[in-house]
Amino acid sequence: MLERGVLRNLLCRAGIGFAAAVPIALAFFALFYVANRASLGRDLPAAEANVRAAYAAGVLQDVDWIPGDTGIGRHQYNDCLILYMAIDQQAPAGQLAASPIKPVQRGTETMCQALRSFAGGDKAAGRTGIWYHQYIHGHTMLARWLLPVLPVETIRNLYHTLQTLLVLAGILMTMTALARRRHPTESLFWLIIFLAFSRWFGLESYGQSLGHAPSDAVILAYLLFLATGAARGGIGRRTSLIAAAIFGSLTAIFEFLTGGIPLGLAIIVGGLPFALAETAPGDVRDRVIEAAAAFCAVVAACLAFKILLALWIFGIDSFRESAAQLAVRMGVGTESSDIGPLKMAKSLTKGLNSLAAGMHVLAGAMLVTAAGFGAWGARVLLRSGNAQLRSRAIHLIASNLVIVGMLTLLWQHTIIHAWFMDRIFVWTIGSGFALFALAVMRRRTA
Repeated sequence: MLERGVLRNLLCRAGIGFAAAVPIALAFFALFYVANRASLGRDLPAAEANVRAAYAAGVLQDVDWIPGDTGIGRHQYNDCLILYMAIDQQAPAGQLAASPIKPVQRGTETMCQALRSFAGGDKAAGRTGIWYHQYIHGHTMLARWLLPVLPVETIRNLYHTLQTLLVLAGILMTMTALARRRHPTESLFWLIIFLAFSRWFGLESYGQSLGHAPSDAVILAYLLFLATGAARGGIGRRTSLIAAAIFGSLTAIFEFLTGGIPLGLAIIVGGLPFALAETAPGDVRDRVIEAAAAFCAVVAACLAFKILLALWIFGIDSFRESAAQLAVRMGVGTESSDIGPLKMAKSLTKGLNSLAAGMHVLAGAMLVTAAGFGAWGARVLLRSGNAQLRSRAIHLIASNLVIVGMLTLLWQHTIIHAWFMDRIFVWTIGSGFALFALAVMRRRTA
């Protein structure tokens, strides 16, 4: 058991992270609200024309899911859903600035067919009068800004190019740092992480997605920030705390329950120790707790602000809808009564195809290899007698427990959406190979 002094210190650090995070969350949510309201009413005829042109060119199709597609992307349902919510502005701006209207399909109609009909002039297609309160919908806000001035294909290419450049920047920066012998251990760690994300994050299938790309870009940008800080000698306490709060705010705003929250928290727990200027295990632990608390606090605060905004505008029914959906995602609702651990294991196994399209066996083998040799590396580092290496190994192990824990917490959502939630195992692959590399380096040094 933790001694009272240690527990008191941990709670104090968490409190510091929380106190620093809430004002930042409020500032970012207010900024989002202003930008979201300003995005309404921006040349809707041009936006609808770009949607119709996308269907005419085959950039949008009537199918919602296209497994293995690396042009349109696998998750076209989310694209059509977001585009529909972006152009459906048949409500007062005050309401739409809080929540978009959620469309549904009629009969056997797909979401993309509903969007085609709506953009083509059938304003009853998909109309439900249901407000989509469950998310903050930063991705819809971006679509409202971009769609009147850019074709759908260009928006997809813009998202995909941004993520590609972030990954390339991380690889080139860490390789340059290694060549110049700048903090080689940390630079090697981040190089392995960026190489893992370049291949095992499913960017070929999800990098162009209007739903996945904004959240993924936030994650990659934070990784680049940490790697750059490590190459420059490490970041300080204040920087790590503020950066974690900003990261959490943007994650909450652009999250569509595609894995950004568990992956983001895992990166802070396991990756931040490789970016801090401080190296003493106790100090590193304190900084990680502060940053993780800040991340969780801003995510919770942004969602709380959204709930309060919806309550103010729509009344208590908005809260009931959100609470009911959360219960279902956690497996409390009646919809999940027939879903058990075996089903979860099968879904997670099948979903490994999301890490790399068309390479299900290789993705699974890579995950098992990384986990196995990572466990060996962790064992070597824990027995090395080096306090810093031991601390880093513990943080990397804990980061993977975060992923498992959060997937289990939202287990109904994980089972239903394992075909894209599995992408967060890219961190397990990267951290596993990093543990192995650090252990090999330690044994050679010894």
